[in-house]
Amino acid sequence: MTALAVARRVRPPVPWRLRITRLYAPFVNFSIVGLVGYGWVHAGLTRTPHAGGAWTALWLSVLGAAVLMKVVLAAGPVFAGPDRMFWVLSSPAPRAALLRPRFLVLLAVGAAVGACWPAVVSGIVGAVVPPLVAVGIGSGCGVAVVAGAVALQRVRVAPQGWLSGLAGLAVVALLVPPGWFGPQVDGGPGAVGAAWVLAIGLAVLAAASLRHLRRSDLAAGGALAGVARVSVSWFDLALLGAVVAERRARTLGRVKSVRLRGSRLVVLAWTDALRLRRTPNAALVWAALLPAPALVSLSWEGAVVPAVHLVAAFLATDRLAAGLKFVCRSPAMRRALGLPDRQLRLAHLVFPAAGAVVWCGVTAAFTPHVSVLNALISAVGAVAVTYRIATRPPIDYGAAIIDFGVLGPTPLGLIAQFSRGPVLLAVLAVVQMSL
Repeated sequence: MTALAVARRVRPPVPWRLRITRLYAPFVNFSIVGLVGYGWVHAGLTRTPHAGGAWTALWLSVLGAAVLMKVVLAAGPVFAGPDRMFWVLSSPAPRAALLRPRFLVLLAVGAAVGACWPAVVSGIVGAVVPPLVAVGIGSGCGVAVVAGAVALQRVRVAPQGWLSGLAGLAVVALLVPPGWFGPQVDGGPGAVGAAWVLAIGLAVLAAASLRHLRRSDLAAGGALAGVARVSVSWFDLALLGAVVAERRARTLGRVKSVRLRGSRLVVLAWTDALRLRRTPNAALVWAALLPAPALVSLSWEGAVVPAVHLVAAFLATDRLAAGLKFVCRSPAMRRALGLPDRQLRLAHLVFPAAGAVVWCGVTAAFTPHVSVLNALISAVGAVAVTYRIATRPPIDYGAAIIDFGVLGPTPLGLIAQFSRGPVLLAVLAVVQMSL
């Protein structure tokens, strides 16, 4: 049996009319994103690059590559769902031939993401290198990142800690003046060739390692992809967050028990600190958002920067509120702790509130167009929005749906439930821009 025959048996051919119908929604979404991206790129190419733009572009690219590698490694990246796992492991067809289509799709996605990344960077700092050179370097680096992740999947190496350190180094470098470390960094045709030589070498190595992937290498990514699909379909990321937390707990293996002393409120607040120590990615995201408002101020109007500062402060605070979300969404845990709900929520709000104050105070010192009043509103608003989202009741999918005729059936009940928190964030953003 050939790999093509197995693929036809696992997924029968779909009629071309149905394929065209399925492509309608992605085409509309891609068109909207493409038009927005075109405006962003045009604005970046017509803008004069600011001083130190090459330095900022370099470390933004390093940060993007590290984050992309972490995401790709979390998903496998080559995985097989339950419908394909049996055929991959038991059929007489070569395992590499069965996995090669997904591998090639991943390489194409990596090349596309890498080619689009210079557009994002140019929209922030302007065009620091010619567009064709930037696209060549970006696409080569995207292929290299994906191929390198597949090679690491074969040898079962987990460099998540090293990648987190690299991302932290990139964030620190973004805050350092470029003149401190010698001359400016410049790209050229030689960089394009070097990127593609590295990409092709890693792709050949990754393709050769496909036939050595085992069940444990292929199963984790398939489970995560299935959960992500369900979470996106139901507009609820709680299921995905639970699976990610379970995988993180398995990587920890075991932890050392610590005796906690003090009142119940002090103990609960200290458990939040232990939770953050065992999940360093939350602190990494908190730190990675520090230069975001300052980078936006380079390309956007000054009136928008305070609103972006508010949104970034909310995202940073939300990453520190894992304990608050867990307690609010677990009635059994609240009953076991034996404290009133208000005291439990306030105890688990200590670290998110402290993180919001520190984040806003640090960013206000070096972000243009952000005053002390803007920083205060951002800190209070970030904590309030985080609290409202964490204390949101469970989603009721049986809410009312009204057909307006033009827009079709509209789930007003779901919209009202999901608006708890984002509406307050939007109101505060308008207040920030009006100050």
